[in-house]
Amino acid sequence: MLILEEAAYCDEGFFYETVAPILSIGSASLVAISTLTSEINFYTRLIQMVDPATDRPLFAVRCIELCCERCKEEGKQAECVHMLHLVPMWQSEERHRKLKIMMQDRPDLIQSELAGLAFDSLQQVFRKCDIQIAMELPPLTVPENPLVFIVIDPAAGGPQSDYAIVSMIRHRGSVMVR
Repeated sequence: MLILEEAAYCDEGFFYETVAPILSIGSASLVAISTLTSEINFYTRLIQMVDPATDRPLFAVRCIELCCERCKEEGKQAECVHMLHLVPMWQSEERHRKLKIMMQDRPDLIQSELAGLAFDSLQQVFRKCDIQIAMELPPLTVPENPLVFIVIDPAAGGPQSDYAIVSMIRHRGSVMVR
């Protein structure tokens, strides 16, 4: 049995090069424990994977969320107390309540650490609903022979930075980015 504590912070390379090969052993099993840090990190993508042959989840997942659906919809995740009865037996409902008071200036941490919800306000540029709206818009028509601006970042941000190329076209007050 392989146990990964704080699995959301494990490097993808470590998972692919060390954990995955161990899982090919017939009797190997993996227990990955973590607080969700975002909706787009490696760990979150892993627990959401589905086997295309069976259409079933790849992993058995036990997710403890301490925020009710209504408070999520109203954006009151940090204030929700409706699911405190689900606090794991090794934790205290009263201490959760007090921690929410102590951490009231960090609703992002309350949401991830105390409510068990994926949230990553420091890494999000756009809200999820805005991205959805943008993806549903019809594509703009590209003019013939446009002036194209090209921007390149050759990993100047250090070893954790990726090489990036972005091209843009300005046309009649609109900006198209590729």
